[in-house]
Amino acid sequence: MAAYILWGVAVASVLGGVIGTAMAGLAWRHRDRPAMSAFGWLMVVCAGWAFLAAAKMLSSDLETVYLLEVLIRITSSCIAPLLLVFVLAYTGANEYCRPTVIGAVFLVPAIYAVLVVTAPEHTLASGPESAQFVTQHEATIGVVADDPASTVESIHTYAVLALGLGLLFRFLLRSRAIYRRQTAIVAVGAMIPVVVDLGMKVVPLTHPSVDLTPASLGVMGLVLGWGLFRYDILDVAPMASDILVAELPDPVFVLGEDGRILDHNRAAATFFEAEALSGRQIDEVAPGLTGNVDGNAVYSRPETDRDEITYFDPRVTAIEDQHGIERGRLVVLRDVTGQQRRQDRLEALQAATQHFITAGSTERIAELTVTFADRVLDQDAAAVYVHEPETDTLRVTAVSDALEGHYSEATKVVDEPEHPVFETYRDGEIAVKDIGDDYPDTPFPHLLLVPIGDYGVLLIGSTERGAFVTEDEQFATILARTTQVALAQVERERELRQSRQSVERRNEQVEFFNGTLRHTLRNALLVIEGRANHLRNHVEEPRERHLDRIVQWCEDLAELSHDIDAINDTVSATEARQLDEIALASVIRRRLDRLTPEFDDVEVELDIEDDATVRANDLVEKVVDSIVSNAIAHNGGADPRVEITVRRIANRVQFRVADNGPGMGDEMKETVFERNVGTSQTSHGFGLYFVSVMMNLYGGTVWIEDNTDENGDCMGAVAVLEFQQGETQHTSRSAENEVS
Repeated sequence: MAAYILWGVAVASVLGGVIGTAMAGLAWRHRDRPAMSAFGWLMVVCAGWAFLAAAKMLSSDLETVYLLEVLIRITSSCIAPLLLVFVLAYTGANEYCRPTVIGAVFLVPAIYAVLVVTAPEHTLASGPESAQFVTQHEATIGVVADDPASTVESIHTYAVLALGLGLLFRFLLRSRAIYRRQTAIVAVGAMIPVVVDLGMKVVPLTHPSVDLTPASLGVMGLVLGWGLFRYDILDVAPMASDILVAELPDPVFVLGEDGRILDHNRAAATFFEAEALSGRQIDEVAPGLTGNVDGNAVYSRPETDRDEITYFDPRVTAIEDQHGIERGRLVVLRDVTGQQRRQDRLEALQAATQHFITAGSTERIAELTVTFADRVLDQDAAAVYVHEPETDTLRVTAVSDALEGHYSEATKVVDEPEHPVFETYRDGEIAVKDIGDDYPDTPFPHLLLVPIGDYGVLLIGSTERGAFVTEDEQFATILARTTQVALAQVERERELRQSRQSVERRNEQVEFFNGTLRHTLRNALLVIEGRANHLRNHVEEPRERHLDRIVQWCEDLAELSHDIDAINDTVSATEARQLDEIALASVIRRRLDRLTPEFDDVEVELDIEDDATVRANDLVEKVVDSIVSNAIAHNGGADPRVEITVRRIANRVQFRVADNGPGMGDEMKETVFERNVGTSQTSHGFGLYFVSVMMNLYGGTVWIEDNTDENGDCMGAVAVLEFQQGETQHTSRSAENEVS
């Protein structure tokens, strides 16, 4: 029976060696992945021990037994250090995988190997004479006696194994859920040979030289390989993520359920100026952080060495175990100081824009520019130079408090073409200049110069070389452009005021002369009309028609003078005064009653909505007269006919006058409402130019289009007037009425 056990253990050892060799080959294929090199060397040594143990059990020569025992002792002494190196690489403790640390771990195995090889020269290790065959339970196997060196090596081996397994189980307890299953498998695999070896010492097998530990190494390799490659997590290995977290520039905390710090990275210790953060409450280390984390708000903290504030955006990730139960939180404090400062600058610039809108002078705008430059750019000083076109110079208009008293009356004006400020104004490009050598007395030798269009230059001063970064240039440019727009607005308002004053003076003059002309004309017409009536008693009856004509012209001219007065009032009045609610149907009917007796041979058809009201005034009667008179007077057809319609279309009212005359050419349609088309080409009175002027004042439009029949043939022209609809409308409508 013992012989079968012997052969069984030997075969198991060989199988363990084969498994170890296979795992080493697999590790070699994936040697670019983390921890694979350490795992491969571990498997090579494990396979060697297993093959050597099988050969020793089956050897029948004492010299061979001793030689194999020497190799076994050297090989087995390297197992624990190699396992420790693998654990360090797997758990991400790469800072300990230095040659000095590894050399220290392998120091005892190296000394032990030297002692074993040189055993014939001393008594610290067993020599060849200690080898002998031992028969027990019908099994004969070569045995080499233990020695003091092997005892020390065993103690070292268990100490290293305890350290490696401790690190592995510590990582198991602290690793995130996605790595915990793999880590558990690795830990179980590493424990297998330890448990077997301890078990062999407590309950030995049938022969003292029969050892299952080498065979268990193959089982360990199989379990480790299954854990590492089954989950294929080595692509995103735990140590890689831990190194990443450790090297992050942002502070990172691992918090327990009670808010206590379980772990942190170097950035957290550096920023919060404490090496021992673990075990402390997060609110003790970072007061107020818990409230910001729970409320998704920005966390701010003043820096102790500088008068500045650092802003963090807390990002929280729940840490769950394999059962999905939250066990803590991972808090990453993402530094958003730059973003917060940019936001503060933009808000300040927005506030500046609101102030610039209400600024009424160049001096006030320059003061605002300097104020916001000091607030937004965080530099030492600012000044605004304004260009004076009369002298082609730049004058300091506003400066920061830091520059008060630096400028004299002579230095406030820059007229030198080679001066940096003047060069910037002339080139129109932003510039960063160091003027300390040329102007040794200046308090701020480093300048950021930004042109303000044709209006001047914004100067930003600093005492530090290289103080102006790209962001400073961008915000200074925005501020300069805002200043330019405000200065342009002030200039336009000044020109508008001057233009408005000029127009008011001219209107007053025109009104004076028009009033004088109308007064003189009316008096003259009264005199002419009175003299004509006086002459009736001295003129023969057949000749009185000449006097009637004179009187009629006097009345027409007096009415024309009144109409011109009304037109002037309409043009100069505001919209609220010049527009009323006018019932268009009533105006049309009233004007037709006066016009149609003069043209009794023209048929006029009406199709209008009686409730249509428009935005106009009393002069709309003259507009209707001009349009209708033009349609009647220029209708040269054999059977003249005019159709008048009024329709509401959306919020507009269309007044259409269609005739069946000869029509109008396309060129005439475009020019008929122009001023240079005289009344002789349209109708008596004001003409169609007057119509276009009044429709423009009414906020309406007017145009001419062809009057076509069902076949699309032109059969006259249509004048279309489109008014603004009045606010009050009714629903009644008149049917087609015919007036002839």
